[in-house]
Amino acid sequence: MKTQIIIVTYKTPESEIKRLKKEIKNLKFVDYDLSIIDNSINNIGFAAGVNKGIEEGLKNKSDYFLVLNPDISLKSIDAKKLFEAAHEFDIWGLAMKQNNITYYGGEIDKWSGSGGLIKKKPNKRFQSCDFVSGSLMFIKRKVIEKVDQFSTDYFMYYEDVDYCVRAKKNGFKVGIDSKLVYDHFETSQTNSKKEFFLAKNRRKFLWKYGTLRHRIYELTKSPFLINFFSLNFSSVINKIFNFVLFIFLVRYFSTKDYGIYNLVWGYVGFFAPFLDFGTTSYGLIYLPKEKNEKLNSLNSLRFYLSVIIFFLIILSTFVFHFENSFLLYIALISLTVFANMWSGSYLIINSLRQKLINSSIVSIIFNLFLTVTLILSITKYKSLTFVFLTIAVFYSIYAFLNYYLVKKQINLKLVFKPIDWIGIIKKSYVFVLIGFSAGLYFKQDIFLLKYFKSDAEVGIYSAGYKFFEALLFLAGAYNITATPVLSKLTSNLVALKNRVKKDLLFLLLLGAAISVTFYLLAPVILPLLLKQNFEQSISVARIVIFGLPFILLSSIYLNIIYVFGKSFKVLGIFVLQIFINLILNIIFIPRFSYIASAYITVFSEFINFGFAYLLARKYLK
Repeated sequence: MKTQIIIVTYKTPESEIKRLKKEIKNLKFVDYDLSIIDNSINNIGFAAGVNKGIEEGLKNKSDYFLVLNPDISLKSIDAKKLFEAAHEFDIWGLAMKQNNITYYGGEIDKWSGSGGLIKKKPNKRFQSCDFVSGSLMFIKRKVIEKVDQFSTDYFMYYEDVDYCVRAKKNGFKVGIDSKLVYDHFETSQTNSKKEFFLAKNRRKFLWKYGTLRHRIYELTKSPFLINFFSLNFSSVINKIFNFVLFIFLVRYFSTKDYGIYNLVWGYVGFFAPFLDFGTTSYGLIYLPKEKNEKLNSLNSLRFYLSVIIFFLIILSTFVFHFENSFLLYIALISLTVFANMWSGSYLIINSLRQKLINSSIVSIIFNLFLTVTLILSITKYKSLTFVFLTIAVFYSIYAFLNYYLVKKQINLKLVFKPIDWIGIIKKSYVFVLIGFSAGLYFKQDIFLLKYFKSDAEVGIYSAGYKFFEALLFLAGAYNITATPVLSKLTSNLVALKNRVKKDLLFLLLLGAAISVTFYLLAPVILPLLLKQNFEQSISVARIVIFGLPFILLSSIYLNIIYVFGKSFKVLGIFVLQIFINLILNIIFIPRFSYIASAYITVFSEFINFGFAYLLARKYLK
């Protein structure tokens, strides 16, 4: 019986090849040919390399094909017993000792559908299994004649699993001889791309052979999808709470009062970037590469900034000579800066630890109690003052709760480290400018409407915009979930490009489906929700909703620009957008009012997407 021995090498030291040749010679095969496929210069992949050896073996009329890795040792093998498993199996391997653990073939997990090695020693010598490791695999000629060669869909890893599954589907038997043991040194552990190829080919194998149950299970095990959808779930729930509150506001308050409500939040919102000072973006982008002790320094900076911004908001109101009621509302809402500071810190920690579900749960519980209490106060008192007072009380409680959770997570200590802070600010201050620019970009239309028109028209536009704004959580959830992942992939452009392609398809389909569905259903559903004097808001909502797909796609490319350290480019995009948006609103609001702002919003998001794409494309090359 003739055996074709196939060894695929890649930059393997000559000394190791000589060692393995000597060990093969000592096995004293009666008749064999040796094929060494060197992939060092033109790496065609492990499967393609094995196929070259198979073709040589077929030409040599070999009866058995033995696939070997160069990083194994056959010293302890009893050559006389090497082919005894041929009476039991058509494909077989031996017990494999690796990292001081002995494995006995492999099995396909019934839940995940992925392959894993078996640690439990079988009770009998010849044991059937789902697959054997490609580091040492015997294959009978008749298997190759019927099953054909290894699948080159797998560059490396999972080609052995795939081949054994195909063989079993064709009626051949697969197993291991547990009595014979070889050593596997697994030099591939030093390969920086190992995890990438393992994950990629595991998914490829799953979609080729897995059932619907396997695929669903795979989705539930993805850290990105778990975090994305848990964060989105909480955002959806919170947006529902917020939407219900919005319905009560527009039903119990006039368009003027609702306009004032939005103007107060808009005013305080201008200071939000200075409160955060870009530290959330800094934490998501840079802390994955830093040590955990940086968290305390970052947190302390965030706390001191919140104190400064709180007093700055209060003092700034006197400069503009607002009405007393407006001053009171701003003073009450300014207490939210502390809640936002601590909840943001808790979010950073959970994002870095891939446990965003914790932030989601806390957020849902808080918003549930806040919404219920606000609805009760609106229906009973019908007073804006009481609404803002309730918000101030609840956000103060929320601040203390998140402070406690942060302290529990990182053993919080307020420190004074100006040198650390200077380092953070050097990298984060650009995010302040970006945040301020983005806030100005999103809010300038309501202030221009107030200037050119009235509080009532601000209310009509804000009510329609609310439906669009309610869906922006999708972009926020994507940013928080994907940014740390993209940051880690910057050293592997192939993996980064693949990730971008998948995210683009996912968010494009999501955004388009939501926009079209909303546009079609809005005339039917929204009249049931809005009072008669808010019906004009429906037209605004149906227009601005088409800005959603562009915002989602822009998020991907803006994140690419961020993780490559080109944040000033993002700032440039927003500054340009502010200028375009401002000019267009000044020209068209006096003539077309809030309808002009709605169309300008969609046009601006399209332009924003175009600039982001052109810049990110450069870095992806």
